[in-house]
Amino acid sequence: MVGGTRRVGRWVSEALLVEGQRVHAVFKSDGDSAAAFADEMQAAGYRLSTHRCDALDYDAMCKLAEQVAVEEGGIDILINASGSASDGTIIGTDSATLSRVFDDNVLAVHNAVRACNRYLRIGGGSIVNFLSTGNDSIRSYKAVAVYGAAKTALASYSRSLARELAPDQVTVNCIALGITELAAEGVPQFDAEHVPSGVLVSQREVAGAVWYLTGETARQTTGSVLTLSGGFGL
Repeated sequence: MVGGTRRVGRWVSEALLVEGQRVHAVFKSDGDSAAAFADEMQAAGYRLSTHRCDALDYDAMCKLAEQVAVEEGGIDILINASGSASDGTIIGTDSATLSRVFDDNVLAVHNAVRACNRYLRIGGGSIVNFLSTGNDSIRSYKAVAVYGAAKTALASYSRSLARELAPDQVTVNCIALGITELAAEGVPQFDAEHVPSGVLVSQREVAGAVWYLTGETARQTTGSVLTLSGGFGL
């Protein structure tokens, strides 16, 4: 679980723990949040392992994937929920910012996929990547142009990966989130008034999507994007 100790990633880790999965949550820098999360889960009766690792460091990801696979006898599920955001226009974005956003949202996923692929359970492995609503379609973005472009690239990447891994019965899908109940970080803040349904995406709804895409009833679902947005972005 890359990016599994904060925000949506924490939601997903909790969902997998409740389902009975052994969860290894990877974080990049916020050790205090990771430690507090692990302590909270332990107090609730769940075993959560946390690992500091930068997904942009491929060699480090390979070592961590091997460690987890040896400990658990393989890897059943890989979920990528990390990534940085950026607001502003395309023309107003310098090359360093563009590289950072694409690296954090695409290259980090690629490194995790390559590191874990050899350990994924053939015939039952699942990969889930997180997008924002609308990233699976050809559209323009005004307020978060570079971030939108990076997530759209990730959507295309995920579809191609799904085709490659289909013969091994390893599924690859995406969850595209609209406006969640979490406060925005690094992007403009929207409220329920901007959502056609008038309701923000909840932790329970994210959990339901994760449970489906990583469960036995979704073995024929691959290369898909499950959108949770209440109509936001239509």
